[in-house]
Amino acid sequence: MLSCLLAVLFNQEVTPVSEEAEKIVALTYDDGPSKVSTAALLEVLKKHDATATFFVNGNHALENKELISAIVEQGSEIGNHTLDHVWLSKVDEAEALRQVIGNEHLLRFLSGQEGIMPLRPPYGDINQTILDQFNLPIVLWSADSRDWEVQDVERIKANVLSEIEDGGIIIMHDGYETSVQATDELLALLTAQNYRVVSVSELFALKHQSMPLHEKIKTCK
Repeated sequence: MLSCLLAVLFNQEVTPVSEEAEKIVALTYDDGPSKVSTAALLEVLKKHDATATFFVNGNHALENKELISAIVEQGSEIGNHTLDHVWLSKVDEAEALRQVIGNEHLLRFLSGQEGIMPLRPPYGDINQTILDQFNLPIVLWSADSRDWEVQDVERIKANVLSEIEDGGIIIMHDGYETSVQATDELLALLTAQNYRVVSVSELFALKHQSMPLHEKIKTCK
């Protein structure tokens, strides 16, 4: 305000100070829902005004139906991670269909979620046959936390931060207490760096793009 007033008094042109553009990333969790961590993850997301995509296995969903509802109620998204966490390239076409389409029907029934439900193949196991077979967004990742492997908060954070970028997709896992703490600390750090953390569908909507089909989705540029 003072600089603008001085500029008027001394007839000087003012160059507005531009704010740093907001960066957007998608946060994802595989393998849930889990009695160990899902509820705590949802509380952390709420605390930081963030959302995520939970790529859910049908066998876990049946054991934790109330957590499916809680994910949707928090504002996060349900994604498809197959019924039984199988290697899709190692099963025949009929079993692949059962694992993917059967799980989608189950998750829609339990969650009431509408719209396109993204698919994440377990282990990132994808080939051209699978890409061609399913008319779905097939979501991989660009920033790998390795939280299932290291289970150490500082290393999880370092793994994500070393690969984070605007439009990126972070992979974490449901079922580990260290992932809950790492999420809390990562969200604080990302917020400080002007990142907005959202679900995969929100990422593409905010970037004004449609999720492509029959492609490996790793980022949204």
